[in-house]
Amino acid sequence: MILAVAPAHAAQANSHEQTIAFNIPAQNMAASLNEFGRQAGVQMVFPYDVVAGSRSAPLKGRFTRAEAIRRLIAGRGMTIAFEGSNMISLAAERRALGRDVAATDAAANGDIVVTAQKRQEDLSKVPQAITVVSGDEVEKRKITDFASLVDEVPGLSINYGTGGESYGLLSIRGIGGADDYKPNGSPSVALHVDGVYQSSNAYLGMPLFDVERIEVLRGPQGTLYGRNTTAGVINAITRGGSDHFEGYVDARYGSYDSMRAEAAFGGPLGENVRLRVAVMTDQGGGFMHGMGAGDLAGARLSVGERVQTQVPAITDPGERKGFGDKDLFAARGTLDIDFGPDTTLTLKAFASRDRGDARQYDRISAAEDSSVLNAGEDSDPYKFYSAKYFDQSIDIQGGSAQLSHLVSDDVRLDVVVGAQSTQREVGGNGDGTPYPQYEYLFDEELSQASFEARLRNEQQGRFNWVFGGFFMSDKIDYQSQWTSWAVRTIYHNIHNQRRRNGAVFGQVDYEVVPDVRVTGGLRYTSDVIDSKGRNVDDNPWGISNYAAFFATTPNFSWDKQFKDSDLSGRAAVQWFINEDLNVFASVARGYRSGGFDGTSIMTLAETEPFQSETVWAYEAGVRYFSGPLRVSLDAFANDFDNLQATTRLANDTNGRTNVGKARTRGIEGSINLTVLRSGGHQLDFDASGTYLYSRITEFNSARIADVLATVGDPLPGAPKWTGRVGLVHSYSFGDGWKLTSRANVFHHGKESNRLNAVVGNISPAYTLLNARIDLESPGGWSIYAMGRNITDETYFPEMNGASRMVGAPATYSVGFRVAF
Repeated sequence: MILAVAPAHAAQANSHEQTIAFNIPAQNMAASLNEFGRQAGVQMVFPYDVVAGSRSAPLKGRFTRAEAIRRLIAGRGMTIAFEGSNMISLAAERRALGRDVAATDAAANGDIVVTAQKRQEDLSKVPQAITVVSGDEVEKRKITDFASLVDEVPGLSINYGTGGESYGLLSIRGIGGADDYKPNGSPSVALHVDGVYQSSNAYLGMPLFDVERIEVLRGPQGTLYGRNTTAGVINAITRGGSDHFEGYVDARYGSYDSMRAEAAFGGPLGENVRLRVAVMTDQGGGFMHGMGAGDLAGARLSVGERVQTQVPAITDPGERKGFGDKDLFAARGTLDIDFGPDTTLTLKAFASRDRGDARQYDRISAAEDSSVLNAGEDSDPYKFYSAKYFDQSIDIQGGSAQLSHLVSDDVRLDVVVGAQSTQREVGGNGDGTPYPQYEYLFDEELSQASFEARLRNEQQGRFNWVFGGFFMSDKIDYQSQWTSWAVRTIYHNIHNQRRRNGAVFGQVDYEVVPDVRVTGGLRYTSDVIDSKGRNVDDNPWGISNYAAFFATTPNFSWDKQFKDSDLSGRAAVQWFINEDLNVFASVARGYRSGGFDGTSIMTLAETEPFQSETVWAYEAGVRYFSGPLRVSLDAFANDFDNLQATTRLANDTNGRTNVGKARTRGIEGSINLTVLRSGGHQLDFDASGTYLYSRITEFNSARIADVLATVGDPLPGAPKWTGRVGLVHSYSFGDGWKLTSRANVFHHGKESNRLNAVVGNISPAYTLLNARIDLESPGGWSIYAMGRNITDETYFPEMNGASRMVGAPATYSVGFRVAF
């Protein structure tokens, strides 16, 4: 619809070169254009449906009409036509069959807007594989943290290290499952929150709430996102302030006394300032049943059939039902400030406090277990035996600032600064038994600071570009304490790591001929990592077997440095066959920094640095987005060199090293379709899936048996099949009432959890059925009920020999939400 707005006073007779004093506040774009026409004394003609949902920057100062209108609509994807001296008309750009329409135009037409290439653009036009989960879907699907994305996004998986649920390893397309679970590692899947890179997997537990959208970028992202993105990137973008006061409250109660509540509110504090505050709490939900120490209660260490009375006996803490309860609080504040028509600043501060139970491993039944570690387990995976019930203390806090400034009519500067820290104390027993084979206590402090500055062209056209620089520094101080009857001692590490990373990067894309666009980018990265620490054998009982067990001398120290630099990049070509259909092909090189092992340094061999990992990635895709139908199909191939993994070293300890080469191949596809829209009914269907082939093609080890057992194996965290099918039906009763029901089925294929995987390290496939129903009222409130794993399938996200981590059984909840 084209809306023509007549000026409130007569147009001036002279040309558009005359300067005029403008004073237009930030507001709805349609209202700004109306006001522009009144103050400029011209008639404005513009496509109302394109601009109505977008927000303008304020316009203050003396400008010519031509300069003022260019500033007002900068980056909006519209062309300007001056119709004589008293009319200005605007039209949506449709260069090259519409692929260059700006984000506001895309949003108004129901398209999905992403920032995968460090600028807003329509998802269907980006030449790479991206999955986007909107904020509404995040809430409806119960995605509460990064780990809960796994059962919602095909091709995404998670492995848990010895540290249990707090030490997850995300993988995309089979890459990441062999990563280091320790906090000083370099995850292959890079997490970003509001543009700030999260340098450690310690931030994987950061709660997600009041989210605008989540973007999952698949494959190496070495140009715009840099190091440690060989698997991909997950971007979480939280909501900011709005031009009017609004908010919501959402609370639900469910199985196992779970309770989650969120609230957010905000609005304008003045003409140029907007505020938003969001808080959340997550409580209860523990579905495990602690049985105490069982048959091992009172047992003591025996050496040579002689009981070591100086070693404390295994104590029995008694039964504890509902173990695994959450105790989480978090808050975030956002302040958006407009310093002028060309400059905006967004400030964010956040904090979370987690005092929940540190969920422990279960163990296979005593009938299946030949070891002496079993305390009498039966076949019930929701019961476990332990001499202690560990809880966790995890605090995360930080802030960020994002500055966007229009340097000239077509050059914009974006700056992102972030600083955050976390303190973690987590304990457990990775063997799933009261027997203190490897009982651990981790005490960690992490801090990081990062800075990124980018220059880019403001309005997308035939030639687009972005250039920038990045710097990050992080510090990790940590202690790990191990109590081990196998080693007959208590030993620990006290060490720290410092990392500095700098990079410069650039990417350009150019329409070489009509409907054909090429993209190229490079990034130069420099890394410096220092590792310093000491190993201590406390030998509190005077019978330590440390030297013989680890074939080394205890009580050693180290002080070492790793340096490396790399040139990574990406090239792509994209052909827009018509307005709805395009295809692309790309080749990219990714880089993952080398570094040091951490947390559990048992021998000097583990203090040696491992080298950087590289990958060559090849991808081709097709996109068809038209009306109610969206189809994406991608094929990919990745070849890895200097693959990093934790494996057995020459002295039989586990250490981080470069183990060889690997390859992955696969196909991903998705379809979204509005099946029905009639008589108040709407039925939407979506399906997505990934087929993945992965193989270790070369394995470096001094043990021939390990080489023979590993070459040809799939990578850890690389299920062959993953997929999701969903249906959403809504019915509008009239008078504002609406009933929405949704159901989805998610399948996750079997996967290995370790290198040199045996049966006990392979998690079986599982399929989950989830559903939700919402009744929305015309008054802004709604009630809902939801169920997860409705078929009550028993499944294991992690298998670690005889120990295992079980997924949640069938859970249900009811909730209430009010928006204002």
